[in-house]
Amino acid sequence: MPQCVRFESKFVPSELAASAQTLRAQALDLLGGVRDGTCMGSEWTGWFDYPARAGWSALESVEQFIRKNDTFFDLVVVIGIGGSYAGTKAVADALTHTYAHGLPRSSRVPVVFAGHNLSEAGLLELMDLCDRRQPMINVISKSGTTTEPGVAFRILRTYLEKRFGEREAARRIVVTTDAKKGAVRALSLEKSYRAFNIPDDIGGRFSVLTPVGLLPLALAGFDVRAMMNGAEAFFADVRGIPVDGLLKGAGGAAIEYSCLRRAAWDAGKRIEVMNFADPKLSGYAEWWKQLFGESEGKGGLGLFPAGFLSSTDLHSMGQFLQSGPRTMIETFLVFDNPQPQGGIERRIGIPSQPGNADELGYLEGRHVEDLNGAVTLASQLAHADGGVPVFQIRAMRMDEYNFGALFAFHETVCAVSALLLGVNPFDQPGVEDYKQNLFALLGKPGHEAQGALLRRRLGG
Repeated sequence: MPQCVRFESKFVPSELAASAQTLRAQALDLLGGVRDGTCMGSEWTGWFDYPARAGWSALESVEQFIRKNDTFFDLVVVIGIGGSYAGTKAVADALTHTYAHGLPRSSRVPVVFAGHNLSEAGLLELMDLCDRRQPMINVISKSGTTTEPGVAFRILRTYLEKRFGEREAARRIVVTTDAKKGAVRALSLEKSYRAFNIPDDIGGRFSVLTPVGLLPLALAGFDVRAMMNGAEAFFADVRGIPVDGLLKGAGGAAIEYSCLRRAAWDAGKRIEVMNFADPKLSGYAEWWKQLFGESEGKGGLGLFPAGFLSSTDLHSMGQFLQSGPRTMIETFLVFDNPQPQGGIERRIGIPSQPGNADELGYLEGRHVEDLNGAVTLASQLAHADGGVPVFQIRAMRMDEYNFGALFAFHETVCAVSALLLGVNPFDQPGVEDYKQNLFALLGKPGHEAQGALLRRRLGG
């Protein structure tokens, strides 16, 4: 089978490459710590090699549930925030027809998302959709007390109970939560909701290959077994390094990329731009941003992760990328075959027209995707000439298998990169600061004094 993920140093200054070379032994040692559970934050390394460790049994439980409950719902509502929804949305966005809402219903069940913001209009419009559908809700929360998903779940649970009654509402709610504790776990026992466990040793942003992502994607009809196979293919590569002292395969690519990211930091780079040429990958870029932002951004360290859609953003942010401060590196995410797998493979070419008023005659007969690929190459050359180090990650095609491999690849790169910087990849103390302020401003019991202090600071 071809290598599942490939990494290429497209245009990298020689001094940056040389600096990365000196980091390889350290990176391999840190990877060993992740692999055997001795690294910083090792209590959260259950995501590594998850398919071999526990994934297939978790997947079998998900598939059994689907087989028993695959007929009465035609909408999946995922309630979660951060890693509880971002990986699912990445796959759903990439592999769902962009205009599915306006087309006849397919074998896939639409999947929509709530609880990742506090938009009142968004919740009202979601209930408008639910009124026309037969919804199934999957709430994903380890504690059950995070404000955004907690509010959405309370509202939508009430909606289901009023519409269907408590017994039928309970059949339409499935929870993914802590195995033993938390508000959602307690409610699932009280209401007899079907519950799946979030592994104790896996944090939210590393959890897409667990029931956190497997369950809602399976409910929606995606091939989660293929996704697990893709992840397993990557982790098998990692288990095989180093081979004869050389970095080979996708595992070696992860080490090379991690070292170049740390070398870029040492060279004064502070931003990593992920460039992708298909808007259907916007969800993946959002998942990637959370993964690296929460894992590396501590103690004044870490490359700021930013998404960049070509060619749209070339006509907005392209000038800054080309000629702004030289504090950036750019990583292109490229698929050899960008069309999702399944169905008839379709192409569209540039038609012939009489005359040549738009001066596009030289493109006649060429496929639009060929033009899109040329945009990527032109951007790489231009940005490299502007002094931006350019890397490239390649996958074979946009399908569940390759997304599984990409998830595993980026999780591993993220862990090694953060450890190379000397930070714990698996905690997120900064996220808690805003949560405590929010509790205080909203008047949560026990936060009264902090609320009064914050309101004085805000002039209220």
